[in-house]
Amino acid sequence: MSEPRETAPEPADDVPVEYPAEQEASGPGDSGDEANALRFTEEEQLIHEQIRRHREERERRERLERERQQRG
Repeated sequence: MSEPRETAPEPADDVPVEYPAEQEASGPGDSGDEANALRFTEEEQLIHEQIRRHREERERRERLERERQQRG
């Protein structure tokens, strides 16, 4: 059997997520800035998705453990 391990605290759901402001295209060099801003938001979305999946998996394990304790 494995023992519970210490993990970093879960981020709070009520913490606002700040995304980069939209940038106005004022010249040909701005497309790189827009691509970087878009990539940043996509990376943040992936991070939040990972956090959500981790939280759901933790809740599922806790629920299974509670059910196992109630039976045995």
